[in-house]
Amino acid sequence: MDSSKYVTYTLQNFLDDDLFIQWVISPDEETNLFWNSFIEQFPGKKGTITQAAQIITTYRKQDTFYNEDRQALVWNRIEAAVMEQQAIKPKIFRMPQYLRIAAMLLLVSSIGLALWLYNKDRTVTTTYGELRTVTLPDQSTVVLNGNSTIKYAAHWEKGPREVWITGEGFFKVRHINRDTLHIKTSERFIVHCSDVNIEVLGTTFNVKNRHNKTNVGLVNGKIRVDYFDSVLTSHNALVMKPGDYIEYAHKHLVEKRKLAEPVKITSWTQHLLRFSDATLNEITETLQDDYGYHVSLAEPSMAAMRIEGEINVMSVSELLETISTTLHVQVKQTDKNITIISQNP
Repeated sequence: MDSSKYVTYTLQNFLDDDLFIQWVISPDEETNLFWNSFIEQFPGKKGTITQAAQIITTYRKQDTFYNEDRQALVWNRIEAAVMEQQAIKPKIFRMPQYLRIAAMLLLVSSIGLALWLYNKDRTVTTTYGELRTVTLPDQSTVVLNGNSTIKYAAHWEKGPREVWITGEGFFKVRHINRDTLHIKTSERFIVHCSDVNIEVLGTTFNVKNRHNKTNVGLVNGKIRVDYFDSVLTSHNALVMKPGDYIEYAHKHLVEKRKLAEPVKITSWTQHLLRFSDATLNEITETLQDDYGYHVSLAEPSMAAMRIEGEINVMSVSELLETISTTLHVQVKQTDKNITIISQNP
């Protein structure tokens, strides 16, 4: 055999050489003499030859090199091992430039998507008749009434704690401020609804924002309501105390009064339909806004009809029965459609 060609052999070259493989698998006196002499003559190749022989021997235990059908599979595994074991400069797979660019863009996009998902605003919406409790990033909670939506940032860090709401929600705000004279920006809790902003530190209150009206009732704690009054043509701030109740509509503070039992305004969170001296219009608005019913009054003047006293029922069917009995009207219901007809001639 010609030994000169082996002088420049790399590990991969030895693994591709049939005569070398033959010697490793089935050595005889002649081939032993040749390779021992070669190693003595070129001692720098001993490490590469030993490594190649070890790789071939390892895979020889699992597969035969004489089986031509399996030889390609064996070489694939040998080449994989070479990539890990090669002491000389490793053979590096070069990805085409267009693939490298695509991979880089994919990585950047993935990072951007992850950051976007991390910082994306959270929006929670309830269906008609559904109540849902939402836990905010600071562990404050909001109970949403049916057909209501709340939006807030996924993470509250440096800026104020802000929430946007349409519909109705009952808030229990976590108190994190320790010095009421020095309130940090991150300690502020602000609820935005239409043209009204409600700022709190730690309290429980009810907000209803429908039909361009905002109703706020404070159960306990203290809140400040900021609003623009079109009558006074100025921005105003109102500090509310427990039991205070306001209604803001058409850019004007329509009503401010004291609630005898503030907790009653949160009855809906217990699936209670509770009304006090309510007009038929107020009752039908609740049926439409919170439960998704379509209510028709045979005569527009019926909207002003009032049920004096308290109504406390657990279901819509009970409420309709109360309306019919108390106001002496006929109530017809087909699925989600309700028609109320006066029984007076």
